Amino acid sequence: MLIMTASAVAASYAQGTELVYTPNNPSFGGSPLNGAYLLNKANAQNDNKAEDTEKDFVTRFKESLERNIMNTITRGVANGEITDGTYDTGDFRIEVASVGGGVMLTITNLLTGEVTVIEMPTFGG
Repeated sequence: MLIMTASAVAASYAQGTELVYTPNNPSFGGSPLNGAYLLNKANAQNDNKAEDTEKDFVTRFKESLERNIMNTITRGVANGEITDGTYDTGDFRIEVASVGGGVMLTITNLLTGEVTVIEMPTFGG
């Protein structure tokens, strides 16, 4: 009986308070002083590494030349200045054919064999 009385008295003295959530991350309202610590922890756990995509001059020049050729062909087709024929850019073969009131481009990736067909109207010319 004494134990029950003691526990009842102790329970009457124990007062609970409301639990309040305080975020740690400053992005969600936490202390800005935690920012550097959390960032350093995240960087230490990050296993992802950026790929080394550095290309040599010859590769960059070839890609630039290829883009330039494709842009010239595209502009010429849109303006009606390019005639039917086959244009080879190195990695791509572009076949231009007049169809009705427009132009059909068949683009073949010579490396993968993938073929893309684009039909577009001609403007001008």
